[in-house]
Amino acid sequence: MTIKKKALLAGMTLLAAILASGCAGERKASIAYFNSDRIDQEATQIKAIEEEAKTKIEGMQKEFMELMMKQSEMTPEEFQAAQQEQMIKMQSTGQQYQMQIRQKVDVALDEICKAKKIDVVLQNSSLEKSVILGGIDVTDDLIEKLK
Repeated sequence: MTIKKKALLAGMTLLAAILASGCAGERKASIAYFNSDRIDQEATQIKAIEEEAKTKIEGMQKEFMELMMKQSEMTPEEFQAAQQEQMIKMQSTGQQYQMQIRQKVDVALDEICKAKKIDVVLQNSSLEKSVILGGIDVTDDLIEKLK
């Protein structure tokens, strides 16, 4: 047996031992999930952030349309640079609002997990189900925290 094979076998044995010892404990992992569609529709704080983002991006889209109207007054290079700058600005703004939403959800989930002693939280939506059977639904708790 080569050294690589021995090292691989030793590593696999160690991993199996670690997994077996972790699984042999008395405590089982507590898994929860939340419905992201309901959070978007019912959580007041999230809706407020989304509305603010929508308004801000709509304003930027108007600026973009104004830029398009001024295209004839600019050189192709100036227009391309201005267009690119506007696109980056809109993308950056969208990302900032998404980050705000993510932070609010993460803080609320952390509080819920500590209170309910939950180890793992997964995100479910109507299109993609992470949890099909079992688990603790914390959607209502999350909506309550985000009011």
